[in-house]
Amino acid sequence: MTGPAAQPSWKVEVIVPAAAGEAIADALESYTSAISMFPAPSGDAMRIRGYVADAPDEAALSADIKAASRAAGIAMPALDVIWLPSIDWAAVNRESFTPLRVGGVWIRDSYHDDPAPIGTVTIVVDAATAFGTGQHPTTQGCLLALDHFARRPRLLQVGPVLDMGCGTGILGMAAALRLRRRVMASDIDPIAVDMARYNVQTNRLGSVHRPICSRGYAAHAIRRAGPYALILANILARPIARMAPDCARHLLPGGYAVLSGLLTTQERPVIAAHRQQGLVLTARYRLDGWSTLVMRRPI
Repeated sequence: MTGPAAQPSWKVEVIVPAAAGEAIADALESYTSAISMFPAPSGDAMRIRGYVADAPDEAALSADIKAASRAAGIAMPALDVIWLPSIDWAAVNRESFTPLRVGGVWIRDSYHDDPAPIGTVTIVVDAATAFGTGQHPTTQGCLLALDHFARRPRLLQVGPVLDMGCGTGILGMAAALRLRRRVMASDIDPIAVDMARYNVQTNRLGSVHRPICSRGYAAHAIRRAGPYALILANILARPIARMAPDCARHLLPGGYAVLSGLLTTQERPVIAAHRQQGLVLTARYRLDGWSTLVMRRPI
């Protein structure tokens, strides 16, 4: 089986004060198909990167970033829009991918055949982009939360798992393997969904794991497959907070939501949004300034 073909793409990047990171990421999100945030080397700042297949409308993008900056009380940041040639991501993986263990999950690509540590399940991921190989602290935080449930299976109600914003599909595949549950996975980006489907087939999980394209919880297939014993959402703080009502609505009583993609400084509004829906915080994992929250819907 061969993966999705490499495509030319564009990168959009800004560096802003950390406090304004969410607002600028929101403005950038509608122009890109994949977005990431990283602490910048200089001071209390965030580096925000977005990737998109076609050239963005720079005038419109600049206007929206300017408006978001004004609303956030910061000066308009320098906006870098850079064309990226086609990249052989398989070759990149071969050169840079280091197999990774997080809890009971061993993540490697198809070019490494290192033996898995005893007591782990193996996930093979050949990422088609720079994202989705399990290296980011938010992914690792979610895997640690998942490990907690795998070691204490009685905590979870009987029911399926939803991987919301699945990217390359690592979290959903880990849930399928470690929890032995059916998984519904979704992402707003069709390229990410194609990659997740490829990875699901590579790991021979097609019978229990279904990635689809959906804007949040909108797809009928998501509603039909639920309610869910566990929802995994590794996105960004503001979208997670906005989707709190949908998250609560699609959880089984006694079900859990693992929420990540947020800085430790962004925990409070995310927790508050879910508490308003009746969910309670049961655990949190903090890695390198990033946070993963575990919330529960009471029975």
